[in-house]
Amino acid sequence: MAMTEQKLTKNEAYAIAEFIDMNVFTSIRTDEDWDSFYNLRCLIHGYEKCCAISGYVGLTDNGTEEKEK
Repeated sequence: MAMTEQKLTKNEAYAIAEFIDMNVFTSIRTDEDWDSFYNLRCLIHGYEKCCAISGYVGLTDNGTEEKEK
């Protein structure tokens, strides 16, 4: 049986990115078992992909990255 690639729609990616943006910090703060930097990195990369697909810009993001001094 051949596997078909499934892609997120723009609306799905937007909803996921918005959910992560609004809940990730609270979730990490209140979950005493959250101890995986690897999982956090994966979550952030997934968030970035969802933002790229949907055009979502987080509530505190200005859309530009800070330059190193």
